[in-house]
Amino acid sequence: MNKTLLTIALSGSIFLIGCKGENGVTQPLTQIPEEDIIAKVNGTPIGKKSLEYITAEAAQRNRGAKIPEDRLLEDLISRELLSQEAERKQLQKKPDVTAALHMAQQSILSKAAIGDFIENTTITDAQIQAEYDTQVGGMKSTEYKARHILSKTEEDAKTIVKQLDKGANFAELAKEKSTGPSNKTGGDLGWFTPDRMVPLFSEAVIALKKNEYTKVPVKTQFGWHTILREDSRQKTPPKFEEVKEQVKQTLQRKALQDHLTKLRSEADVVIVEKKVEEPPAAAPASTSEVDTPPVQTPASTTETPAVTTEK
Repeated sequence: MNKTLLTIALSGSIFLIGCKGENGVTQPLTQIPEEDIIAKVNGTPIGKKSLEYITAEAAQRNRGAKIPEDRLLEDLISRELLSQEAERKQLQKKPDVTAALHMAQQSILSKAAIGDFIENTTITDAQIQAEYDTQVGGMKSTEYKARHILSKTEEDAKTIVKQLDKGANFAELAKEKSTGPSNKTGGDLGWFTPDRMVPLFSEAVIALKKNEYTKVPVKTQFGWHTILREDSRQKTPPKFEEVKEQVKQTLQRKALQDHLTKLRSEADVVIVEKKVEEPPAAAPASTSEVDTPPVQTPASTTETPAVTTEK
């Protein structure tokens, strides 16, 4: 079977693992109550839960767009017809189909196990508050607002400083002299925390006072910077109620990870290592290849000293 087609088919299917009925078709292990049956295909029932599942699946795939129920039911019937045909042809015995069915069943059951664990694990408000106090509440940092003028050489940067000393407007000078894209906004870097910048740049900004610029150009891998610190402010953490749900989810993930660690420690897990055959020896390199020096990669010409993209 074409693996791409197999992947597409399985990604949208509902897997019912069960036993063979009289017509050779797999029957669900859980019997569907008569009042919940909405269709039968060669005697195999389709229940309301299957329709609910495919409805949710379609809504997610179509970004909330509602699909008519009759179309979804026809899809379920088509899936059942194709599934029955596959079983008549014994396609479930093919290695790739067997593996895909196993992975699908494993995925569904593992999600069910996670859901069951979360549902039966109590995270108290006291635990959430303690986690918030530890991880969020005490997180106070300073944000800085700065401009900079990037020069290609130290001499150019020193010339910039001299012009500023004579009263030149920093933003106008940045528009005229800066070699990077922020020249369009007068070198404005907006608000940032020190961790977003390369260390030398951040250290220079922190050392400056409000409305003070660097008298000595700062060199980084991006070039030579003349920096103006415009302002600073305290960045306060979000309030408890604003992040309570996220903190709870963090604790749930930690609890689940601890649970998995416990399951792993109690399980008999054997990883079978396959012997890797050594590749044949490569032919000796020619003299020209050995003597040729490596090509040097050109240095980045990106202007911003920020780890992330410049504002």
